[in-house]
Amino acid sequence: MKLKNFSERGNAMKLDRMKSLLWAWLIALNLGFLNGKTNFVLFLADDLGYGDVGYQGGDVPTPNIDSIAKEGVIFTDGYVSCPVCAPSRAGLLTGRYQQTFGFWDNVGPYRVSEEVKPGVPLDVPILPEVLKPLGYKCGVFGKMHGGRDEEMMPFNRWDEFFGFNNGASNYLPGLNGDHNPIFHGKKIVSKSYSSRGLRHNEFIERGVISRDSDKYLTDQLGDQAISFIERNQDHPFLCYIPFNAVHGPFQAPKELYDRHDSETVHQRRLVKAMIESMDQNIGKVLDTLEQLGLEENTMVIFLSDNGGHESSPNTPLRGKKGTFWEGGLRVPFCFKWPARFQTKKVYWKPVISLDIFPTVLTAAGGAIEPEWKLDGVNLLPFLKWPNKEFPHETLYWRWGSRKAIRDQYFKVMTQDNGKTYKAFELSRDRSESNDVFADRPIRVAELIEKYEVWETGLMPQQWGWNSSLGYKDPGFGKPKPYHEPGYFDSDQNSSNE
Repeated sequence: MKLKNFSERGNAMKLDRMKSLLWAWLIALNLGFLNGKTNFVLFLADDLGYGDVGYQGGDVPTPNIDSIAKEGVIFTDGYVSCPVCAPSRAGLLTGRYQQTFGFWDNVGPYRVSEEVKPGVPLDVPILPEVLKPLGYKCGVFGKMHGGRDEEMMPFNRWDEFFGFNNGASNYLPGLNGDHNPIFHGKKIVSKSYSSRGLRHNEFIERGVISRDSDKYLTDQLGDQAISFIERNQDHPFLCYIPFNAVHGPFQAPKELYDRHDSETVHQRRLVKAMIESMDQNIGKVLDTLEQLGLEENTMVIFLSDNGGHESSPNTPLRGKKGTFWEGGLRVPFCFKWPARFQTKKVYWKPVISLDIFPTVLTAAGGAIEPEWKLDGVNLLPFLKWPNKEFPHETLYWRWGSRKAIRDQYFKVMTQDNGKTYKAFELSRDRSESNDVFADRPIRVAELIEKYEVWETGLMPQQWGWNSSLGYKDPGFGKPKPYHEPGYFDSDQNSSNE
């Protein structure tokens, strides 16, 4: 029917405009952007086993980690891109298989040439570098392990950094050498005990800390993360907390160690105490979000960087850290976002840590650029019900002579560079106890062919621990120029712990 006059036409236009505004408002509400942009807290444990958390049957109470799982989404088949620290972390922060930019192994003494700089290249964006243009403050509190050249250091790629840049740290910073200090920004805030004429056995014996336990690093990381959140509560933020727990050396305050006296194995007892400390600090961060009124619109993610070591169970999975069995690659992985997900959900399809980059960026209101060549996907559409699609039809892994491919629920792996293969139906055999290689030759051949195609897109290994790479860095493991007091003219280093 035609409008009779301009007044009716104007009213119709106003109605259409109101409908458009209402629709936009509903979209914003659904995405959690109504009260400001979504915040992100990303917890990354180190070497935590699949069976090390309470919600998966662990023997150490982890009520705060469990609360993330119980209030959000549990990924039963959540993977990382490598079963060791640095490559796994590089994949997480870039959303790409790290081998596509040459990051195959932990940073080591060897590289293909003197000119190669180990680490995530500056032309490969990491998560904070795509969030900062959207108005985010980005802080990291913990272990960084992605290259030691000054321009790659976290104090240059993040807004705030508190932690260390190495494969491991003692849990009392004073036990570290001068090449592995604790930084806060560009300032060194630790000083070795030996430089003060103090003996290590005055502080620790067999991993049990009896003195300076108030400087326990896990607690410091939690406290610094809380301070960052409090100071940035009026801005959207990414707070990344990559704990060094429960990576060795196994060290815990005596008070926590004593609470696990029912454990008869000393190393496991230390690890249990370390897990408890990490869970306590996760709880402190979660409590801060609630107290500041930020919980509703904060996406909280928890996972481990790889499977557990010898003192951390991966039950019911086979294998451990460093292997391509499920126990090396599949990790505790969960997240919550009350603004979008209000009831517990268990998600059974395979996901991978590479998915965190595009999921977070999309939730922040950003756009994925094709030149980034992401391998991860935004998981949010797949968590809607019903959605029968797989986020990834196929996942790939490569580290040294180990190779693996998972195609939906079928996995093929080799640990000797293709000389022999094994195959498993993971939907019915997650413990990988029944090798079906001989029973499924056609399916195995299809996956090997698919893997070989994927492998052609990888960049050759650029650095690591393999001496065949060629050049050996004479400065590896030694202090860098930026470790010297006074190196940064505008931000004098200091040592006060």
